Amino acid sequence: MKITFYSSTNEVLSEIGSRIKAARIAMPATQKELAELTNLSQRTISNIETGKDVSFSSLIDVLRALGLLQSLEVMIPEQGPRPADIAALGKRRERVRSSAKATVQGQSGWKWGDEE
Repeated sequence: MKITFYSSTNEVLSEIGSRIKAARIAMPATQKELAELTNLSQRTISNIETGKDVSFSSLIDVLRALGLLQSLEVMIPEQGPRPADIAALGKRRERVRSSAKATVQGQSGWKWGDEE
């Protein structure tokens, strides 16, 4: 199954679990061996593989043991500065602030020139 924007949370968890199970079997390791390697319980390994909700730290431990931790770089890439930000600011943007000159919708401050 391909994970898409429209996949439900349960579908995504199930697919991730299936992929982790396939990686464990290809390793080759049993659930018990992976549990010992990660200092997690065999039940936690089983929960991950069956798509149950587990802690993110447990998932990181399993990915590290399977040699897949670097996959998080692809999943959540580091955000670099946008070229427009570099050109405008000369440095990396740290946060977003509301404009002090924010205008009320419909009141742009622009005039035709004949208003007083």
